[in-house]
Amino acid sequence: MDWILFLHIFTVVNKVLLFPLYFFRKNNSRANRMLACLILLPAFPIISNYIFYTQPLSDYPHSLFASQVLFSLFGPIYLFYCLEMLGKPFKITKYSLLHALPSFCILVSWLVYCFVGETAQMEFAQSFKHSEGTWQIQLACWGPISLVLVYLSVSAVIVFRYVAKFKDVFTHLENFKIDYITEFNVVVLIQIILLGFISLFVSIWYLEMVWVPIFSNLLYFYIVYKSYNYGVIFSETDYKKFKNLYAPLNQYIANHAKQRYATSGLSSEKIEEYASLLIEDFETHKWHLNPELNLSLLSENTAIPSHVLSQVINQNFEKNFFDFVNGYRVDALKALLLNKQYDHIKIEELAFMCGFNSKAAFQRAFKKHTGTTPTVYRKLMESETHDFT
Repeated sequence: MDWILFLHIFTVVNKVLLFPLYFFRKNNSRANRMLACLILLPAFPIISNYIFYTQPLSDYPHSLFASQVLFSLFGPIYLFYCLEMLGKPFKITKYSLLHALPSFCILVSWLVYCFVGETAQMEFAQSFKHSEGTWQIQLACWGPISLVLVYLSVSAVIVFRYVAKFKDVFTHLENFKIDYITEFNVVVLIQIILLGFISLFVSIWYLEMVWVPIFSNLLYFYIVYKSYNYGVIFSETDYKKFKNLYAPLNQYIANHAKQRYATSGLSSEKIEEYASLLIEDFETHKWHLNPELNLSLLSENTAIPSHVLSQVINQNFEKNFFDFVNGYRVDALKALLLNKQYDHIKIEELAFMCGFNSKAAFQRAFKKHTGTTPTVYRKLMESETHDFT
């Protein structure tokens, strides 16, 4: 067995074996099934490429059509998976079914090919071998790939826009798996860029027969490791809880799309009034001590619409919600660090008392707001107090 054949068998077998482990889990979530499809679908063009270069030419068109029908679904499923991981479950509607239209068109072309006659079929196959295809053939080859690239780009834009909005709504980011879906998009885009770069220096045969399977295996191992490392292999019950975490962000984005700052109608006097109310309420009610505080909850507590709160915090305090709330938490922690009654309590426990929910989160916030660590801050303040006395 030559190493090229071994590479292809290894690649395809890995995907085929992993697919049922992700797809047929008990009490499975739709996100897991989508991830299983993303693992399996790249196997089909890899098989098609191998048939093209090693088998009789008459076998290739059928493998091409089959692989393109299936691989054309990769882009939509990739987009829907990203949305699932952002707390927006996929729903079957007449509009969502339009995403399957390219696959349907290729399927129709396949059926037409089956009935055009042997001579036309052989001409079709020969055109691939000698790169003399018509625009229809070029479209059959490059159309699905281009479509996938469009979906990948759109998905990346959506994910990165969500990341940019996170700190407008939440004060803790640890439970949202946002690093996973962000890394997922970055890794896929980097692989595409690297394949494009490699194509400048190697033949198309070497690219499709060697580098594509190699990168496909790298993505496979990455998915296996990261999906378990980040804990994103959900049961349906777990996914419902995960979706609820994102509800305030999705609601904020929906409201933000309807109510832009320019048309909000808030005067500068009204913004200052709301800002004074926020300061008073935070000092009185200590809402920042609640580790579950988010923009929606604050909106309920203050009876101020979330998009108005966001505008007030952004324009009046020149901060996002994340930094605004964590500023109060840092101030609360600074007070406890200087209080001798709490010297026997670990700094991490003091941070939890102030509303932080992880060691990494409070250390980053404290460093950002004070320029130093809690330990150094306590020693510095004690030294200044000692010098003063």
